[in-house]
Amino acid sequence: MAAASEAAVPLHSLQLVLTAGCNLRCSYCYENDKKDRSISWDVVRVSLDRLLASPRDDVKVLFIGGEPLMEFPLIKRAVAYLAERKRPAMSIRHAIITNGLLLGRREIRFLVAHGFHVKLSFDGVEPAQRLRGKNTFKKLDRLLDYLRDEYPAFYEDHLKINVTLLPETLQWLPDSIAYFVHDKEVHDLAISPQFTASTWRAEQIEDLDRAFASIFRICRERFDDTGEVPLETFRKSGARRRTQVVERDMCGVGNGDQLAVDVDGQAHGCLTFSESYQTFPTTFLRSRVEAMRLGDVRDINFKYRLRAFPAAVEAAGIFTHKEQKYSSYGRCGECKYLAQCSVCPMSMGRTDGEADPGRIPDFSCAYNLVSLKYRARFPRMRTLADRLAGPPAAGRALWPASVPR
Repeated sequence: MAAASEAAVPLHSLQLVLTAGCNLRCSYCYENDKKDRSISWDVVRVSLDRLLASPRDDVKVLFIGGEPLMEFPLIKRAVAYLAERKRPAMSIRHAIITNGLLLGRREIRFLVAHGFHVKLSFDGVEPAQRLRGKNTFKKLDRLLDYLRDEYPAFYEDHLKINVTLLPETLQWLPDSIAYFVHDKEVHDLAISPQFTASTWRAEQIEDLDRAFASIFRICRERFDDTGEVPLETFRKSGARRRTQVVERDMCGVGNGDQLAVDVDGQAHGCLTFSESYQTFPTTFLRSRVEAMRLGDVRDINFKYRLRAFPAAVEAAGIFTHKEQKYSSYGRCGECKYLAQCSVCPMSMGRTDGEADPGRIPDFSCAYNLVSLKYRARFPRMRTLADRLAGPPAAGRALWPASVPR
């Protein structure tokens, strides 16, 4: 059991980079310096102990790489360690991000048995998936069929498909969403715009809008038939609240309640800060990450640096004051989607010559503008009272959209 003296550090999430290696070499991945190097059990053990020392009763551990399933025995050992040492009141959720190519029956049985939440990186129809990895589409297509047929409850409640959207794959995005929603009956689907520098042109937002018009129709059909909202972006529930946005953080990293540990034992506030599998493309980014380093997770004084981390995030200048950011599409503080949009600060400053801590990538901004526009038009999800009342009449929406279309 972790030392009681460290119980004041309220960690909610531990993210373990098990390996800097991967069985794919996606051209757009920010992990641009993959190596044949894995994390040691000593680093994993100390990291798990820090999570176990958290005063929170609901915590999460995320296994990631590289490709984390390359270190499957280490995952099993970590899960067993947590089960043996957690206090009775502590609930530990396990999650993994994987490209799925190493998900065999043995691995699937283990993930299902331990209630893992699986985020599967799969970009859709074959031409789109080809940019992630040639000859990988058929394998993942069969994997989804197997999971749906053999583990339907797991397929519905524990599997999320994550599509990485590039300007080059935008032309296939509607077909990819139709493939997942109609052909594979995926229940949980997310789209992430390219994190690294892209070839996006501002006028392409019209193409993005046309793609989302099709995606809206696909998801609305599923909603009308089943009450499900398969695309995460479109989900909303409860009563609408109008709040005046004065000041916003870009993300929650400044909360200091999550810890990412890489293969070298170096701790970070976010996975994207790790240098064990990447080299930063600009001095702008490198200088900001250096100021936020937490050092070796095994260091006896580590907990003090972790407590000081939120102040370092504030000083870095790119993680706070979203209302002061801007793109070619306008100033964030003047955008009606400010409170809802999500742009990773580490996507900023990735092009040579970019050194403005206020400049948002145009592709990320365009994605938010368009996806949130269609989200506003989407009906709200069913409440518990609605579900208890039974299904709606066949062929009709569950209830009217809460805002005009």
